[in-house]
Amino acid sequence: MRDASSPPTKVLMVEDNPGDARLVQLLLAEVGGFEITWKQDLREAAEWLREHVPDAVLLDLSLPDSHGVATIDAMRRVAPDLPVIVFTGLNDEAVGVAAVKRGCQDYLVKGQGDGQLIARTITYAVERKAIERERQQAAERMKRVLLQTVKAVSLTLEMRDPYTAGHQRRVAQLAQAIGERMGLDADRLEGLHTGALIHDLGKINVPSDFLSRPGKLSDAAFGVIKSHPNVGAEIVDGVDFPWPIARMIREHHERLDGSGYPAGLRGEEIILEARILAVADVVEAISSHRPYRPSLGLDAALKEIQDRAGTAYDPAVVDACLAVIRDNGNAVFRDDYDLPPVM
Repeated sequence: MRDASSPPTKVLMVEDNPGDARLVQLLLAEVGGFEITWKQDLREAAEWLREHVPDAVLLDLSLPDSHGVATIDAMRRVAPDLPVIVFTGLNDEAVGVAAVKRGCQDYLVKGQGDGQLIARTITYAVERKAIERERQQAAERMKRVLLQTVKAVSLTLEMRDPYTAGHQRRVAQLAQAIGERMGLDADRLEGLHTGALIHDLGKINVPSDFLSRPGKLSDAAFGVIKSHPNVGAEIVDGVDFPWPIARMIREHHERLDGSGYPAGLRGEEIILEARILAVADVVEAISSHRPYRPSLGLDAALKEIQDRAGTAYDPAVVDACLAVIRDNGNAVFRDDYDLPPVM
């Protein structure tokens, strides 16, 4: 089961019954290859874990300072990344299922099985946790590559359209700040930032002359520009993002009253991230220079979203945007603006 030359598996056993603890120590000593540290309650275990990192935790559910599945939750808070095996006298399948759902690797009932069973359970739990960590690390690496690719695509679009260079980045910063003000969690903020960085991806299908031409565009030319949300969404539809990026792109020009495009969606039919993008996009666009007009200023941008809150724009998003601008002004668009870190 294990290489005799490998270091012993370090196990923290949290058990209030000295007899049970001694029995496990004896059984695993017969098997060999385990180093057991015994603590009698969660407080002692938590203090020990501040200075030590075992390979696994063998956890009783009935302790002097905790009882039942709450014991699992407390241990997961103290040691979120360690494999935990529940070791209890309670032979209850529902408790076993609850333990696994709470992130435990396995469930052992006292008095059932010998040292070999306990040893195999601990070893397999450690191995499964190692595989889980490897998969998570691989997923994180893939995610970093994906986000780096998104940034490269965003930069490519900016180089193609120098008049709006930085637009997507600034929209992403403002959108993320709005989302943070609205209480979105870290993962959702990361998705919002990612979608905002490529929300105009579909403009790669729009002739650059249309994007930089001064003066009013013809209906036909404007129709081509209005196709960009669908085009951008179609480009990313096949990418397995962990967030609804395609919907953010497709819906960022939709409006609450159905007056937007491309689908004329209304209200809650538009996902929140797209409603945030709509506000951030229009504020950045109005307050920045464009080839067909000079900057209208931040005050004009804020007046636009205030005047049309509840009809075109989500009032809660508008309120959050106004609070962000009130606290930060134009600084929200600067490269050194202090946002929560996005991987």
